[in-house]
Amino acid sequence: MSNLCRMVKISFDAASDRLNTLKTKGVDTIYNVIDMTNGIYDAAASIIECGKSVKGLGLKWCVGINLLPLYQGVLSETGNDNRMFVRKAERAGFENTHKLFTKLGEAGVLPAFARIDIDLFNEITGMTLSFEEQTRMLNSCINGVKAVNPQCKLIFNSVDSIDNEKAKKWFNRFQVSGGKGFDIISLSYELNADTFFTLSQNMSDLSRRFDKEIIVDISGHDSVDGLDIGIADLDSAIELVPMEKGFGAVYNDTALDTAVLVA
Repeated sequence: MSNLCRMVKISFDAASDRLNTLKTKGVDTIYNVIDMTNGIYDAAASIIECGKSVKGLGLKWCVGINLLPLYQGVLSETGNDNRMFVRKAERAGFENTHKLFTKLGEAGVLPAFARIDIDLFNEITGMTLSFEEQTRMLNSCINGVKAVNPQCKLIFNSVDSIDNEKAKKWFNRFQVSGGKGFDIISLSYELNADTFFTLSQNMSDLSRRFDKEIIVDISGHDSVDGLDIGIADLDSAIELVPMEKGFGAVYNDTALDTAVLVA
């Protein structure tokens, strides 16, 4: 039996019946994305209800921390003043993640995983941030999560699933710049026979080099039917990651309407 994590990206308003259906298909983790804004913790009722539904079914919960709306709000206050922006972004990142996770903890629904997309800085327009500044901003959010929930596994997602040099460079620079500890490298990937071997090489290299577990995110596929690389092929590649560092895969909710997960 496969021990791979089966994670599904789904909206917050998904009904409990849908979550139960996914569980019967072999899914063990539900992934919801939170658009972080200043004061998000005061409007956390729907997030808490979702967590209760997930936990009530005995499933694990992963929350995606989408920092872009929060940083855009800070940018609207500071303008292109780098020093002021970074200082306020650090504070906002820590306070909002810390207070939100505190609320989740009080409700008994702390997530098992928290994910941050590391490419978000490419989407902040009108601002050029040094890598050290980016690292400080990410560290503040990691600190906010870990201060409340030390057991929460941090996932860093990268779009550079088939660009080993670029991915390797980012994680190297994060370490050198004083980046805080995280647990899992996620690679967003489009299933394709032409790049599949390159993905496998990247997974193996990153896992060995940084001693991290690897998860592959194929949630960009609304359907996986008829592709030249299928879910079973992906499973096999993940299971071959050295030192048993192949953690699992992330699927789109709709892709599992017809796809079969191998037990």
